[in-house]
Amino acid sequence: MKQNSTSVGFLSIFLVVVLASILTLSAFGVGLSIGSSNAAALAAAPAPTRAPESMQSAPQQERGGILGLVSPPATAERIPAEPTAAPAKDTASDDNPLDEKLFLEAWRLLKTQFYGDLPQGKEVTYDAIRGLVERLGDQHTAFIDPKGAALFNSDMEGSFEGIGAQVELAEGGGVRLKYLYADQPAAKAGLQAGDVVLAVDGKDITKVTLLEAISMIRGPRNSKVVLNIRRDDEKPFDVTVVRDRIEIPVVESKTLGDGKIEYISLRDFSTLAPNRLAEAVNQALAKKPKGLILDLRGNPGGLLDASVRIGSYFVPKGPIVIERKKDGSETVFERQGRYLLGDTPLVVLVNGGSASASEIVAGAIQDAGTGVLMGEKTYGKGSVQLPNSLSDGSQLRVTIAHWFTPKNRGIHGSGLEPDIKVELTKEDVAAKRDPQQDRAVQYLLDKVSK
Repeated sequence: MKQNSTSVGFLSIFLVVVLASILTLSAFGVGLSIGSSNAAALAAAPAPTRAPESMQSAPQQERGGILGLVSPPATAERIPAEPTAAPAKDTASDDNPLDEKLFLEAWRLLKTQFYGDLPQGKEVTYDAIRGLVERLGDQHTAFIDPKGAALFNSDMEGSFEGIGAQVELAEGGGVRLKYLYADQPAAKAGLQAGDVVLAVDGKDITKVTLLEAISMIRGPRNSKVVLNIRRDDEKPFDVTVVRDRIEIPVVESKTLGDGKIEYISLRDFSTLAPNRLAEAVNQALAKKPKGLILDLRGNPGGLLDASVRIGSYFVPKGPIVIERKKDGSETVFERQGRYLLGDTPLVVLVNGGSASASEIVAGAIQDAGTGVLMGEKTYGKGSVQLPNSLSDGSQLRVTIAHWFTPKNRGIHGSGLEPDIKVELTKEDVAAKRDPQQDRAVQYLLDKVSK
């Protein structure tokens, strides 16, 4: 009896959320493409595999929390003169808690009574699934329709088409542009870091998940997308962006400090990243520098396997990360392959855009003591998503575990504190200054001179 009442109670909550989702999401569609390996994009293949997510989108801290569906305020209701129908028989069970007859009863009433448009075809099922997922209160557990799933699957293979930006959820709704790639569509259209997207092609995105918002912003090359933007205290305005193929090098290298310091920037943890980074590290160390800078700023993460392989380049022994499920069971991911760093001093640059796999690598290096973290606090995305491909090509990404550093420090929700804090202000960015990079160079030169 207790189990049945619990099931009915859950069903009641589910139906409320489902109906709210049908009404509030009818204006939304999971659409087309944002064209960066953002913190929200992660699966390498449609088959169920364990892979970290990447935030959108790359972010500061998740201060805004979950952007859930908001029920409409109470209004005066017209009381029916007679019962609309006989109560539906409870068809729910422990194995199938969905009371299908009750759902259909509610759906028929909506079709005959609702003053407005209702979702059509599979969107009804999709909205029902979204409503249930939203009820879980986990930003990273999400449902993506087939078109959006195909786009995200392509991300981990290194191909991107969209506007060239990293995003995060914004407080109060919408998504904030966290980072714009130079000479890419978003930057060319005049968008700025800190802008908040409120609507996409006229569709409100202030009450959808981060993954849904990204899939609506993204899209094929040469297609146009109209973004409604809120910038500081200005009145919201529209910006039209022509999407393109986003050419973002996985690895960038240069020499700093009068030829004494080697610098390597890693943009993502895609399937290409481990080999590309290994080549860059070997080439850099062949010059016998006084120090090495690994820049993970704005890197939203990617594949778990890539993070373990890359972390192993800088950690000589021990595990790279611990994955722990809610029942307390855990999997320890030991280092793999060759240790490349040797005794070269290392600085790892991080900021609020360093998320997921970036935090795995940075945390392992910090715990091992082989490098110094410098910059600003990382994002705090330490949860594991399992991407499940459904029968129609859609995808259900489910949070199954959290990550911990080798010394058992939790990443999720807290992030990693840098050993040396150095801020990068808007004024610095506008003036094209990089005090974090400058401080890293000086730190390594001072370390060698001692």
